[in-house]
Amino acid sequence: MIRKWIHTICLALCVLLCAFLIGRVIFHTDIPLHTPNTVVQRAARTETDAERKITLDSGALTTLLIRQLPNDFVLENLSIQITDQGTLWCTADIVPDALSLPRAASLLLPDPCSLAAIVSIGYTDDEIVLHPLSLEIGGIKLPHTILSPIAEELADSLTEGLRAQGIYLQSLYIEDGQLSIALKP
Repeated sequence: MIRKWIHTICLALCVLLCAFLIGRVIFHTDIPLHTPNTVVQRAARTETDAERKITLDSGALTTLLIRQLPNDFVLENLSIQITDQGTLWCTADIVPDALSLPRAASLLLPDPCSLAAIVSIGYTDDEIVLHPLSLEIGGIKLPHTILSPIAEELADSLTEGLRAQGIYLQSLYIEDGQLSIALKP
């Protein structure tokens, strides 16, 4: 009689462990990696910013970015809102296959699905740097590091868009819901 229950108990433990591991894979959050020898300045006001600057509101920032992105970019219906906390609230539609998601997560998400992310903005070496802080795709919270390659491409597009208009940044900061860019002399 005990032999019958041993197999059942072992099977139940295996199923429980598998369910735990699958949940861990889907909802695992990575620790953001630090790039050695790279200094990213947070968006903050400095004393020299009062001389020459431009300001962009959420609409202008979104328009500038959309014009610079390639036609086959993975995000569609991109919208950026500048928050009071000095971050960017980004929403868009995305095809889950465009991200390096675990296979189980890709199968659970609709095609296309909504993406919402909070992204910090900063600068280094006269270039804009975007760093994802949180990510939600299709209502499921996922590790924000999944968005890092896309954030890098968005940051490059923003920098290129500004340079195409002859704008070279010295520093940037967010104030009153607008992104202020201090220009290089």
